[in-house]
Amino acid sequence: MKRSEILSRVWKNFENLDKGAVEEEVFDFPTLLSLQKLIRRGALNHLNGVVGIGKEARIYWGITQDNSSVAVKIFNITTARFKKRNIYIVGDVRFKNVKKNIKDLVILWAKKEYKNLITAYSVGVDVPKPIDLERNVLIMEFIGDKGIPAPTLADSEVNRRDYLKVIKSVEQLYKANLVHADLSEFNIFKWGNRLIIFDLGSAVDSSHPLALKFLRRDLENINRFFYKRKVKVYDMDSLLKRILNAL
Repeated sequence: MKRSEILSRVWKNFENLDKGAVEEEVFDFPTLLSLQKLIRRGALNHLNGVVGIGKEARIYWGITQDNSSVAVKIFNITTARFKKRNIYIVGDVRFKNVKKNIKDLVILWAKKEYKNLITAYSVGVDVPKPIDLERNVLIMEFIGDKGIPAPTLADSEVNRRDYLKVIKSVEQLYKANLVHADLSEFNIFKWGNRLIIFDLGSAVDSSHPLALKFLRRDLENINRFFYKRKVKVYDMDSLLKRILNAL
């Protein structure tokens, strides 16, 4: 059966889904079925346009049945970029027998981000609230207003209080045995008084053989950014010691 025939067959289940969006490359048939399951579970009612495009996924502004906004992150099931992400999976005790097939790797990555969000959210780290996951489709809290994402730290005015908040979040993550492993000013939203860390797909268990290297890199990125913004930062040795003593 042709893809167009499959789409016409399932289209009645997506009457609230923008047809132009459905026809984008990221919406293969299995992804459509995943969206269908999420709609049936009540996690999603309809999908609006793209609000963010990354190397491995697209973020859509979704609306739930109670008219709340959600972020719908759809990982591209065909991208070869995930091969380079093995370093963040192999060695993580939570994920064993990792398959090299791209499709399975992408689905595992989505599961990993969802699991990391749940862990971070449960210990009070300010991250987008995880809502649901189906295969390569992740639904979480939308950070922003009326489909416009909140600005990142890179596009915001920052101060010493912001710096201390970020360090506190890194410390909280480490207490929960997580290292973000890809932290920078580009994946922290500043929304009102909140500093929300996102893109936790790379986050590894603290027992990962490269966890210390990733932690140091995260802290160096944060220190570099705030230092350039004329904010007083901790020296790396004392900062790293503080985080490592958090456990």
